[in-house]
Parts: sequence; C-alpha cells; structure tokens
Amino acid sequence: MLRPLDVELYPASLDRADYAMIGLHGRNANKHAFFPFVRQMGFLHTRWILPSAPFAVSAAPDVRWWFDRETDNRDEIAESRAAIMQLIDAQIGNGIAAENIFITGFSQGAVMALDTALRYPLRLGGVVALSGYLAHPDLLASERHVANARVPVFLAHGTRDTTLTVDAGRDAAAVMREHGYDVEYREYATGHRISTAELRDIRAFLHRHMYGVQIDDPRMRDAHIVQF
Repeated sequence: MLRPLDVELYPASLDRADYAMIGLHGRNANKHAFFPFVRQMGFLHTRWILPSAPFAVSAAPDVRWWFDRETDNRDEIAESRAAIMQLIDAQIGNGIAAENIFITGFSQGAVMALDTALRYPLRLGGVVALSGYLAHPDLLASERHVANARVPVFLAHGTRDTTLTVDAGRDAAAVMREHGYDVEYREYATGHRISTAELRDIRAFLHRHMYGVQIDDPRMRDAHIVQF
C-alpha cells in the first residue's frame, strides 16, 4: 500500500488548467522548498503540484526524502515513483493531457523526475532535472517505456557543486544520450543550487515545449508568463 503524499496545489484554485507541473524537492526538505522556483516560472493556465516526499523520521516529520541516498534504495525509489505516477494519473483524470504534464525536480527530486518520467507509460511534455543524477542507470534499458523515448529533457548542474559533483550530471547526460533521449544539458558556475542564468534557461525550455515559442529572452513579457 502506497504512503499518501502530502501535496500542495498552486494556485489553490484555477479556473482553467491547460498544463500541470509536478515539482519534486530535494533530500531533507519538503513541498515548501520548491515554492520559490514556482514563483520564478509563473506560467498562465498551469497547475503546480508540489508533494512532500514519503519518507521521514517521526522526530522531524517535515524533513523528508524520496529514498535512502546512501544506498539508492531500489524499493524506496520504486515506492516514490509509484506515488508520483499516481499524481500524474490524477492530473490526467482531471482533464489535462499527458503531453501537457511536466516533471521538474532538484537534487534527489531530479533523480525521481528522471526515474519516473522515463518509465511512465504515456508521453509526457518534458522533464527538468536540476543538480541530480540517474539512479541505477543499468536498469534503464530494461525498465524504460517507449512512450517517453523522445520526451524532451533539460539537465543542469553546477560546476562548483560539492554535494553532487558535476560528473553526476555529465554522466546522466551521457547515458541518456546513449539511449537516444533528447537531452539539453547545461552547466553553470554555481554550487548545489539553481542560478539566475539557469532559471532563464529553464523558462526558455518550458516556453518552447509548452507553447512552441522560441524566445531570445525568457524574461520578456508575453501572454504566457504571469509577472509576480
């Protein structure tokens, strides 16, 4: 039986939802950690689904993780994946097309974004995986689903990252390209965080794959961006 995920929706109410973005926080955080990123994106007609990871100790219930990082525990990864897939299923049930659903994640959340999207049985809109890696790459060939063989993927990593070195991002990009995935990989002169330049590139990536619009400056005002 799956552990129920504690989820926050942003905005809390939305008169029209054409797109859904699932935002996955990093280790030892919770659903609130992803909110500053959400405000930087600000797309119209978009529902954000921000879950807290299923695992925590009773002494610190707000400090959560998707899986044991020391072992990349396969059972915990599988349980988290199934719970995230349920979130995707729920959005489809609410009328959002699978190809209009995107998964974004930071650090351990990036690991789960990749793990889930590449195994999901319906074509998704895209994946944004920041400062993460590919868990158990040896299983990708046997477990990936053909539906997302061409899903657009944005990978990014900081060259000064001492929590997960940049080699993790480079290795993930290399393995995915070997398997034929459409990977846009970028590096930034930063640590284990999301830089301003990175945010601009993410917005451009999402703009392109949500609306089919190529823009030189993602900060420009247009019909698709809510200004906060």
